[in-house]
Amino acid sequence: MKTAIKSLSLVIVLVALTFTSCTKEGETGPMGPAGINGTDGTDGEDGNDGNANVMASDWLEPTESSYSVNNPRYKALPLATNLGSSLLEDGVILVYYDNDTDVYLLPNHIFAPDGTILKSIDSKINRASRNIYVNIQRSDSDLTPGEYLWDPSGPPYGKGVRFRYVIVPSNAASGKKAAIDYKKMSYEEVMDHFGLDY
Repeated sequence: MKTAIKSLSLVIVLVALTFTSCTKEGETGPMGPAGINGTDGTDGEDGNDGNANVMASDWLEPTESSYSVNNPRYKALPLATNLGSSLLEDGVILVYYDNDTDVYLLPNHIFAPDGTILKSIDSKINRASRNIYVNIQRSDSDLTPGEYLWDPSGPPYGKGVRFRYVIVPSNAASGKKAAIDYKKMSYEEVMDHFGLDY
């Protein structure tokens, strides 16, 4: 019986301790001091400039029917039509000429020994129609087909001429790119700068 009383007393004490230890929580204590700031990490590398909104055409390989004006000494080739007026007003427009040997930024002139212009290849913007044209003009003789046509099956360095444009909108030409004069860059430099195919 003594063992039963001791066991019962132990159970009562344990139950009493359990109920007295499970009271409501008290109020929240005051906020502790702020922790120490961690050390800053190292800055990452600047990424490459993107080519967002830069427009680049494929190479236009003209045929006789490509020209809107087609007389023996003067040709006018529509290169881009119905462009947005903001592109024409505020963007940078680069027109390139490939004579199957080298690529040139227009305008391009061929001079006689006395300094007069024999042949002129230039790009013109018609703001009213929002078009870009390439004009080819020869002053001393008629243009030969190799001076204004492209023949993909022609011999190497003798396929003729072809054209393409790159338009850099004003928003892409601002900021840190604003200091860049794309017209002083080579064709390859411009293509590499914007990540465009040659």
